Amino acid sequence: MNRKMPPKRKYDNSYIKFGFTSIESNGEIKPQCVICATVLANEALKPAKLKRHLETIHPNFYDRPPEFFQGKLENLKKMKLGPSGTRYASSEKTLVASFEISKLIAQSKKPHTIGETLVKPCLIKAVEEVLGLEAKKRIQDIPLSNNTVKARIELMSNDIEEQLVSRIKMSPFFALQCDESTDISNCAQLLVFVRFLDDDNIIKEELLFSQELEMTSRGIDVMNIIIGYFQKYGIMWEKLVGFCTDGAPAMLGSHSGLATLIKQRNPSTLTSHCILHRQALASKTLPKCLNDTMKLAIKVVNVIKSSALNSRLFKKLCTEMDSNHENLLFHTEVRWLSKGNMLERLYELRGEIELFLGEKKMEDLLVQLVF
Repeated sequence: MNRKMPPKRKYDNSYIKFGFTSIESNGEIKPQCVICATVLANEALKPAKLKRHLETIHPNFYDRPPEFFQGKLENLKKMKLGPSGTRYASSEKTLVASFEISKLIAQSKKPHTIGETLVKPCLIKAVEEVLGLEAKKRIQDIPLSNNTVKARIELMSNDIEEQLVSRIKMSPFFALQCDESTDISNCAQLLVFVRFLDDDNIIKEELLFSQELEMTSRGIDVMNIIIGYFQKYGIMWEKLVGFCTDGAPAMLGSHSGLATLIKQRNPSTLTSHCILHRQALASKTLPKCLNDTMKLAIKVVNVIKSSALNSRLFKKLCTEMDSNHENLLFHTEVRWLSKGNMLERLYELRGEIELFLGEKKMEDLLVQLVF
């Protein structure tokens, strides 16, 4: 015996006092909340059920007059909702454009607000002039607000990380390189790089993750961060065959150093010392002649860079001589690799420096500075 289908309920305009309007979906009328845009089933078109939704989900609006919900209805009509009434309608091309622009903003390291304040207005003006008003309307639909760009970047970042982790899991083995350093703003940062064997049997190297060390930077602190990351993504310690780090005691300590803690997880892991950090350690014990030369170079740079007037005059001199560079580079102890960059720039501008010191009558430095 055929069961009788329940009758289709109809919407009454008085239901707006409960905060509900109507929407047609799949050939039947359904109630839609004007506050949260939630669409209920046709069977919910009863005053008691609509009132229950208002009391339980939106208790703060329970005693509002019908005029209040009518205003909410007008705002709901302005939203670009999909056919079901629960999602914002966005074409595939518009969505792709939003992701592509968000990617460019991330790569340029610009604030997320630039999408809404500069990029989108420029696009609208250019499209309006070149392609007309119809194309302008389509460009206006591209979501580029601050929160949208932030969400797009996070989605792309998470997707890249998931792809990398899956490739590491598929690799028969992998190695880590860990570096903990404090930048010029006294922020302790941990960088972890990974090397693994890709599908085409080529060794790939990628940045696995970067994380700030909020308190201490001991070996156990770094180890806990790595353990937490491995547990989060299910990475097996058994596949770790190599671990490279710098020469800090927190990294190489025989009892609580990071390398020792790594070996407790996988005794077969080979530990090594970063070549670049070996150069940094070697630079600490330079011979006297080289050390004096380094101090002289730093002194010359400080004489020019520490004074705003000297910096402007030196920049003007480099511009008049059509030099490849206009400024010298500072040297910092934290970023020790800047020593090489500073010396390289100093040598490239040696002619300009000689002229500048001569004009400033700094004979004591000019005599010592022999290129």
